[in-house]
Amino acid sequence: MHICSRLGSRIAHYPLTTVFFLALSVRLANIALLKGDSSFFAETDALGYWALGATLAKGNTFWPTLLQLTDRMPLYPLLLAAVQSTFGDSPRVVALIQAVIDSGTCVFIAALGTLVSPLIGFLAGVLASFSITLIVTSSQILTETLFLFFFTLLLLMGARFILYPTKSLAVLAGLSGGIALATRPAIALLLIAAVPLVFVVALMRRGIVQALAASALFALAAAGPIAPVLARNAVYYHSWNLTSQAAEHLALWIVPLVQQRADGTPYYMTVERIDNLYHQRLAERDLTGETNPFRREAIRSEVAREEMARLPLSAYVEAWLEGMVVNLAVPALLVDPRVRVLPKPSLYNTPGVTLWEKTHAYVFEHLGLYQILLLVGLASMLPVLVLEITGFIILARILPWAAVLGGGVLAYFLLINGPVAAPKYRLPMEPVLIVLCAIALAAWLQPKRKAIGDTTLDTYGKGSAASIAANSLRSPRVEDSISRRS
Repeated sequence: MHICSRLGSRIAHYPLTTVFFLALSVRLANIALLKGDSSFFAETDALGYWALGATLAKGNTFWPTLLQLTDRMPLYPLLLAAVQSTFGDSPRVVALIQAVIDSGTCVFIAALGTLVSPLIGFLAGVLASFSITLIVTSSQILTETLFLFFFTLLLLMGARFILYPTKSLAVLAGLSGGIALATRPAIALLLIAAVPLVFVVALMRRGIVQALAASALFALAAAGPIAPVLARNAVYYHSWNLTSQAAEHLALWIVPLVQQRADGTPYYMTVERIDNLYHQRLAERDLTGETNPFRREAIRSEVAREEMARLPLSAYVEAWLEGMVVNLAVPALLVDPRVRVLPKPSLYNTPGVTLWEKTHAYVFEHLGLYQILLLVGLASMLPVLVLEITGFIILARILPWAAVLGGGVLAYFLLINGPVAAPKYRLPMEPVLIVLCAIALAAWLQPKRKAIGDTTLDTYGKGSAASIAANSLRSPRVEDSISRRS
């Protein structure tokens, strides 16, 4: 009992440290159970990243490769190059480094939840420590773990900026977002939308001069990490795009999946047709030998957009809705390397028009251990979805601004992913989803409270976001304003 009491006291005094070492222990245990280097390359992109890192690790090919790296952002390949030049061909070392990085992400998620209340923060940290999505992804040679670390830091600094709109927090938020953008270009539009939001938040608390300064600092800090990429693309390729990958996303993913939803055309057939049209268009314009990847991808994008214009709007709506359902509901257990090696068909090439038709064919026409694990995973995701919805309702009641921003982050990634669905595409949403689960669990653990907001204010004092909002309403300036209006 005495030992348990001391352990509980230590956890209470050092909750974030506890979360870090808990998360690290779980991830190290997972890596120890992975056998062979192939376990770190379960995703097809992983081999490409590893080969890219190996090329960047050589002095004679470093600059030529970096100058020609237009289909990916450079930060993660540079990390792989640093590891390979130091430790050689050892993907397990990368997994160990990513375990530390991901444990830091769990701490940021806990800190994000702490802005609502310390209990919610600690629960969020524990949930993040055991998140299958985070654990499995962190063991793979993919950009996701590094990206999520800086993206979660952006969310944390952004939330703190809303509570305390200072220039330093604006810079930290912008820099975190910029480094995340240098890892994956998916948040470019989100960062652009954040600039006016920073201005409005600062304007409400600090005045127009301070608001202009804060938004300018945020924009400059966010642009800093990607400035070398933009400069290279402008000078060498005469393009202001970050990568040449957007056209491939449209042509090889969006069009085939929406086409399949519209009339049942198999995925691979549309991919082949788009590819043939693309090469035909290159030949017509005498661009077969074109070496500028941005010019080539502009042609591919043109072909894709022409095909997109022929598809009915209803197919887009249905494909996007089905993609959202899959991204929220599919269990991350399916991407674990020990599960991925099990015999299974290709989901994208499974016949069927609707999601139900494809799922029925995928599961019951090829029933095996993989499909059984899929069904078990789907069943286990149902209570999680209920907790997330419950947490969002509670958050909307006690902190509407936080619910709006959290909902905005979820909506952004659901819309930008569209019909392209897999557990890893849920990863940027995990910080928000985990905090929502923690809010619901905190309400369940303290049923005697009228609301989790009461717990936040009464039990945890002035450190929480809810109490800060309440205290701001009691400030003399606000009270005078209310008196004048009444």
